[in-house]
Amino acid sequence: MDQVQELPLEAVSGRSLSRRIKAPALHAVVSAVVAALAAALVFIAWYPPPYSRLAGGLSLFLILVGVDLVVGPVLTAVAADPAKPRRVFLRDLAVILLVQIAALSYGLYTLAQARPVILSFEFDRFRVLTASDIDPVLLAEAPPGLKELSWTGPRLVAIAKPANRAEFQRSLDLALGGYDVSYIPKSWRDYSASAGEVWSGAQPLGALLNRYPDQANAVEKMARDAKRPLSDLGFVPVLSRTASGTAVIARPDSRIVGFLDVDGFL
Repeated sequence: MDQVQELPLEAVSGRSLSRRIKAPALHAVVSAVVAALAAALVFIAWYPPPYSRLAGGLSLFLILVGVDLVVGPVLTAVAADPAKPRRVFLRDLAVILLVQIAALSYGLYTLAQARPVILSFEFDRFRVLTASDIDPVLLAEAPPGLKELSWTGPRLVAIAKPANRAEFQRSLDLALGGYDVSYIPKSWRDYSASAGEVWSGAQPLGALLNRYPDQANAVEKMARDAKRPLSDLGFVPVLSRTASGTAVIARPDSRIVGFLDVDGFL
């Protein structure tokens, strides 16, 4: 008689162990796969190096992954009460997944709006602009070929110099109001056509290496990779809303050959 009563208890115990361990573990594995796919989208397409730092993509993504990898499986573990009928457990799991999908979708939307779309040379610096920085109405006034925002990393442009004193004063007034000229799409110009102006605005590498001697090896590698002597390299500070850095450029075309994780405003 006692032996007959023990069987259901063992069955319940086995079901308890299976649901308590397998359900959260499976949820964690699926969440990890989804997070890996999201990471590929974010860091390969939207925030290629070094923009995960310059545009703040890394910190936003870590928050997103925290929700995806931790909250979902934890809620599943809480819901995996072996006393629940299977139908009720599946209903609770569906609600958790819907909440998790909604959170993931909102996180990806936020990352998409904060993605870098323009790297503009602004007289003596590069400025990183995100999709949310660009007014859609003003974007319609951008030059041909620049009216659509990129989904695969920022596009390189140069800012047109003021043609007269009135335009210069307007640019100055905008800057004093916290609205730099880079945020006005009609001022964007083809970067390659402005290579000479970019090089004129660059500073010699010697000044940077005197300040940051630990960057010498990185700079020498950039020169080797670009197949240019160090004398043909210069640097330009890079500024975004959340960070700063340094771009190393090479003449004669002022192409960017690398970035340094140091403040270029000496």
